Amino acid sequence: MKHSYEVSILNQKFVIKSEADERYVSQVSDYVSGKMHDITTHSKSVSSLRVAILAALNIADDYFKLKDKSKARRAKAEEKIKEMIAFVDGQL
Repeated sequence: MKHSYEVSILNQKFVIKSEADERYVSQVSDYVSGKMHDITTHSKSVSSLRVAILAALNIADDYFKLKDKSKARRAKAEEKIKEMIAFVDGQL
């Protein structure tokens, strides 16, 4: 069941409808707000649209870096598993 939550991003209020709990919605909106705040403090007067696009690019960059790291860890784990199976098979 969807719930409505009010969040604030860059001093603007938004109503978010989500099946997630309030804590999760708050974490997500705080993350987005933080990214947008960082951009506004490190750049000269930029439009809200430009800030939103730059924040989206930063968030996408974070996502792809984590995705690549996860993929590498998974490949490493799969390789270790294959080595362990080969070792056990060799002991039989």
